[in-house]
Parts: sequence; C-alpha cells; structure tokens
Amino acid sequence: MISFGFWNLIIVILVALVLKNNWRLEDDEKAAWENSLFLKSSVIQWLIQFFRKPIVNFLIQTAIVLVVTRFLCYTGWLIYFLNQPDPPLWDFKWYYVASKLAHQHLSPFNAEIFNQSFCTITKVCGFIPPFVYPPNVIPLLWFLAYFSMNTAFKIWLVMHILAIALALWGANILLESKSQALRTICTISVALIYGVVRDLQVANVAIFIAILILWMFIWARKNQDIPAGVCLGIALCKPTLAALFVLYFLLKRRFSLVFVSIITVTCLAFLGLALTGNSLTQFVSDAFHGFSLWQNDPSVSPYISISRLDLMVVGPRLLPNNPFFAKLLSNLIVLILLGLVGWYWYLQQSLTNWSKKMYLAEIAIVSCLSIGITYSQETSSVMLIPAVVFLLNDLLYQIRNCKFSRRRMSIWLAGVCCLAVQTAVIHGWLIHSLAKRWNVKAGELPYIMKITIFALPSYAVLGITLSILVLAISSLRQKQVIKFEPLKRIEI
Repeated sequence: MISFGFWNLIIVILVALVLKNNWRLEDDEKAAWENSLFLKSSVIQWLIQFFRKPIVNFLIQTAIVLVVTRFLCYTGWLIYFLNQPDPPLWDFKWYYVASKLAHQHLSPFNAEIFNQSFCTITKVCGFIPPFVYPPNVIPLLWFLAYFSMNTAFKIWLVMHILAIALALWGANILLESKSQALRTICTISVALIYGVVRDLQVANVAIFIAILILWMFIWARKNQDIPAGVCLGIALCKPTLAALFVLYFLLKRRFSLVFVSIITVTCLAFLGLALTGNSLTQFVSDAFHGFSLWQNDPSVSPYISISRLDLMVVGPRLLPNNPFFAKLLSNLIVLILLGLVGWYWYLQQSLTNWSKKMYLAEIAIVSCLSIGITYSQETSSVMLIPAVVFLLNDLLYQIRNCKFSRRRMSIWLAGVCCLAVQTAVIHGWLIHSLAKRWNVKAGELPYIMKITIFALPSYAVLGITLSILVLAISSLRQKQVIKFEPLKRIEI
C-alpha cells in the first residue's frame, strides 16, 4: 500500500502522533454520550466491545494512519510531479488559452479561433474540445495570461491547495461538534472524496465552485446576504454546479441574496464579453456551435464516458441501442428524484412556518442534485462535502437524542457506502485500472462492465441523495416529537 522508505516512515510516525493527539472527545461530549440510549443498544454495545479488542483496535488505527499517510504522500508526489518542467497541465490548458485570447481581444468561445490558438500556445493539435464556459469566467481567468504557462500553472496549483484548506475549514465549521476526534474524522472524510485530489490533478475549477458554495451557505446561515450573494454570483462561472442554488434561494425567499448574485454574475458576464471583443448575440451563436462540437468528445458521451457520474448516463448505459427509451429512463429517474426533493422541501417548510432559515440537509441535497441531474465528471464530486458533514451531524444527533434504529442505521450506512464509492478506491484503483484493458474512447467496454462497475459513481450519487432525503424526512418527525415530548427518546 505504501513504500516504507525512510521518509515515508517518518511521515507515518508524524501522522500517527497527530492523530493520537487529536483523537479525543470534549468533556461535555463524553457526558452526553454516557447517557445516550443509542449507544446502550445491544447491537452498538457488541460493536463497541468488538472494536475495543486490542488486535481489532490496532488494525483500525493502523488502517487509518496508512490511509492518511497515503493521501498525504500521493498529494505531495502529485504536487512535485505537476511542478516538473513539462507537466501535462490537463484542464488548465483550456483556461490558459482562453485568458491569452482575451488579452488579444479575441473570442475563446469561437471554436475555430480557440482550436487554432490552442495548437499554437500548447503545441497540442487535432480535435480539441471547445471552450464551453460562459463569459463571466473570463475576468476570473484574466490574470493567468500575465505569466508563462508553467508559472501560471504553479500559481493555479497554490490556489487549489488553499481551496482544499478552505474546504476542510468550512466542513469543520458546519460540523455540530467541537470534539477533536470528530473534527479529525470530518477532515479525513472530506479529504478522501476523489474530486478533492482529482481536481488538483487535472487543475479544474470545480474545487473553487465547491468552496464558494460552501462558504455561501456559511454566510447565508448568518444572514450575511451580500458576501453570500457574491460567492454565488462568482460560482455561476460553472452554471452546471451552481445554477440550481439560485432556484433554491428563490424558493427560500432570500431575494436580496439572489439579487446580489445576479448583479455579480451580470457584471462579470458583460466584462467578459468586453474583454473578448464579443457581443451577446455573437457569443450565443459561438456557444451553440461550440456546444454541438463539445458533445462529440468521448469524455462527454453518456454511452462511452467512464468519467461521468451524473444520472443522465444511466439510461444510455442500460439501453445503448435505444436512444429514445434511454433518455426517457434517465429523465424519469431525475423527475422522480426531483419529486421526492420537492416533497421534503414542502414538509420542511410547512413544519417551520415557511422560514427563511437555511438547513444543511437542504444544501446537501441541492449539491447532490447539482452533480446528479446535469453533466458532471469526477472533479465535480467535491460538491459532496456538505453530504459528508450532514451524515456526520445526523449520526451525532441520533447518538444524543434517539434510540438505536436498525432501519435508520441501515439507511445511514448505505449513504456512507455510497460516499465511499466517490473515493480513489473505486475511481482510481478500480475503474481507471480496469479501463486500461479496453479502448474506452472507441466504445469497446463490455456491456456488463458499463452497467455495473463503470456505472458505480452514478448509482452512488443517486444513493447518497436518496439516503440524505430519507434521513432528513425522518429527522423532521423526530424533531417534532422531541419538541412536544422533550423527556422521551424516540425511535423510527
């Protein structure tokens, strides 16, 4: 699992010491857990006794230390590798070329201009997927063209590392516990999401969008609508991940936040058009043309792409020879999911007298929908950070307030298992290693593989969304009972 050289051994020891010093509960947390009916369940007591066995305890601690060590070693190796004289740069090339064109007052949205410039600047020629981002992304990329490609990429890399740090910090703010042990668990769980490191590897903007959404929620929950609206407005530079939050805030009647976000995105969009010498009509024309070309890229095709994790690939993979019914099946899954989300939102709002208050469950669900119902790839799994925190908070709530329920814990464990699918264990070690056996871009994957192993990320997104929905809806009933019967513990 890890090459135990001298330096790796030093890192293992340091990780073990850090985890040991941070693996403790606060006194008030201990007191609450000692009185927990949840922990007094026979099933939980048996598990506690099992995990307290010396050999089991040692193996668990060793596994945690090795996983964290591997994460740190891989991240360090990746940063070193990407700082070599000729790194691959992957997605960064598209942003850099777009910035260079904007500095020349040329339009990166024109597929022909972008393709020609991409070949000239990066020396990579042939069929290049066009730049399909909206114009409001250009002001955010403007600074890149002031540097050489390698220097700009190093700056971009540092920004990604800072963004990961902000993601871990934001997740800990949302965690409803001050205990170091639970904060450590939260930090490790968030860091293991595949998109966190994958985004660093390919230099996409998804991590920045996830951070903006996360901190938008933190500020919106404190009624700081101006910074929250600015965050949402900037995040709309990748509308597939952020646009659904505009509808969410409209439904919550947070109109001032939405107004600030619209002003922000409008200003950025018109500035982007001006910097690229574009009119709105010309941009729309170029965007439609570029989008049609972009759909021909193998990494986009729902029939052969192994990197997509949205639900729109489920139908095409199950019914590859019947496009109509394939699309119908995917749309039906999405419609049912949206119906369940609408039902939960109605129940939540009716019980809280249509309050404007923000709830983590809602943000987690909208984040899941953002990568589930529209085009999304592996880097987009960083949007699952709120889902990780929600599941941890839900477990804490059950321990503090409720009796043990096999049914509820089964749903919770299903959500955790689906989150585990969105780690490098499945994506990197299983899917990508298996994909090397076939010519994926030529569509040579066996049918049974397409609908099982290579579809696991999409199924997992659906599973995470459903588990959060069920837990959130059942929590509404629990909290309502506790409100009227505070001296009783409840069970579903």
